[in-house]
Amino acid sequence: MNKDLNVTACRPGDLSPSERAACVRIVRKGSAVNPESAAHEIPRAVLIAIVRDGGEIVGTGAIKRKRKKYACDIALCSEYSFDSDTRELGYVAVNEKQRGKHLSDKILAALLSQYDRPLFATTGNERMKSALKKAGFQRKGNDWRGNTGRLSLWLRV
Repeated sequence: MNKDLNVTACRPGDLSPSERAACVRIVRKGSAVNPESAAHEIPRAVLIAIVRDGGEIVGTGAIKRKRKKYACDIALCSEYSFDSDTRELGYVAVNEKQRGKHLSDKILAALLSQYDRPLFATTGNERMKSALKKAGFQRKGNDWRGNTGRLSLWLRV
């Protein structure tokens, strides 16, 4: 990894409004499953990881707040039952210029180093599936058609 790249995890409230806005922009330009919810959800996340290249934020990811109804909807879509109190890992996205440097792995590691409870994630992105698998997530249930294509459920218990 480039020595100027720094990956940290913090609470969203520890970031300035402009830093949170930078994270939202990266998610919207990235391949996150539902980038339109990022502006609403990132400030409410339990943890957020950021990748900085010097002073510029070039990557992000989050452990989202509990959303019981959404978790139940995912369980129905995937036909795999899991606790609806499980938080979701999501919004993992990296600036286009920084892709291919395994930063998703670093983002997941930063988040998981500070959060050791069960998590779920959904993705249709092959690189993200690989990163989730390396981070100890297991693919569960059946794939389903989402707004952005075929999605799969990943759990880490």
